[in-house]
Amino acid sequence: MSFILYLAAAAWQDGRKRAVSGWIFLFFFLHFLASQICCRVFLADMEQFPANFWFYGLFKGTSAWSLLAGCFVGVALLGISRLTDGAFGAGDGIFFIITGLYLGFWKNLLLLSSSLFACSIAGLFCLAWEKKKGNDYRKKTLPFLIFVFPVGILLMC
Repeated sequence: MSFILYLAAAAWQDGRKRAVSGWIFLFFFLHFLASQICCRVFLADMEQFPANFWFYGLFKGTSAWSLLAGCFVGVALLGISRLTDGAFGAGDGIFFIITGLYLGFWKNLLLLSSSLFACSIAGLFCLAWEKKKGNDYRKKTLPFLIFVFPVGILLMC
């Protein structure tokens, strides 16, 4: 549930403002980090807590190395953002660092690649629509995290 709330909050803010609040990143980073520490270090079964719906879907079968590698996906995106002078937003890299804490490497990579595919399909439709209307379409941008939301929901199912 908390992962779905994270996806929804980030997608909502990215769609409205083209930026995600640092408070959302900080809250869910600390939440996912504390949840993973409780599961791995203290061997707590998060589903036994009274608020277990909050931890539903926590991928506890992934190794600690997979979680660190999952965070590296976001670090790589931050590097790409720096190399392209912000063509790919730094907030997207931070978003995937935090999802790496929750999903691990392979699921985070699947989330990224599937979201990129969905975004590119939508980009092609926007390009064709703007070209048909005769507008300048070269400077159009799409908020990326709104495409991560439905892919993340499918990944959780």
